[in-house]
Amino acid sequence: MELHFRVLKEPLGFIRIIQIVMAILAFASTAGFSSKSSLRVQCMTTERENIVDYEFGYPFRLRYTSFVVPKCDGTYNTTTEKIPYDFSSSAEFFVAAGILAFLYSIGITLFYIICHEKYINDQVVPITDLGVTGILTIFWLAGSSAYSQGVSDMKYYTDPNILIKNFEVCGTLAICDAISYGNFATLNVSLISGFANCLLWASSLWFVYKETIFHYQRQEQLKQMPPQHPQSYPEPQSPAMDSQFQY
Repeated sequence: MELHFRVLKEPLGFIRIIQIVMAILAFASTAGFSSKSSLRVQCMTTERENIVDYEFGYPFRLRYTSFVVPKCDGTYNTTTEKIPYDFSSSAEFFVAAGILAFLYSIGITLFYIICHEKYINDQVVPITDLGVTGILTIFWLAGSSAYSQGVSDMKYYTDPNILIKNFEVCGTLAICDAISYGNFATLNVSLISGFANCLLWASSLWFVYKETIFHYQRQEQLKQMPPQHPQSYPEPQSPAMDSQFQY
């Protein structure tokens, strides 16, 4: 069995290697995300300063994450608060698109190397490759768009200044202010890599299309078409030449 590693130097194979790396960057930076927002609650009755930490992370099911807030009723009693929002669907779809793209890129790259002759001679394979590449391109576009909206909403609702507005004790029984904000640098990287993957997979459609019979048929049609020559018109005679025939 002959291995065709030279395909990795060609655009069709080289772009698959880039897709593998970018897919890992996209789903790893999302699935591994966690952060924390903190705020200070200064009760007016007990004059006790309380630090409230709200930890959140992938898959962004905020309604399942609770945090403890003092009641500020003259005692040291506390209450449990939750944010009634869930942004897990868009994040999980984004990660699923990244994992599928990663697995497919590895599989088709190995097929390029091991079964290169079959890929060239059997037109079913490149047509299937074109179809799967198109589907994953749509997955990246839909997943990145929905995920960007989910990240934007999560940034808003985990902002300490927004959390303060949901606390009944703040403004009446306590003075509340923000201490630290969540660090979303990792999510920003995942968003950029998501849209970069979308462009990368869309551009790879052209290289896969060139390996299909559709491209070859198009080239044959162009070769069989007669050459187009511009239509020639007789040159108009100048008035000086016409005057020679006038008496």
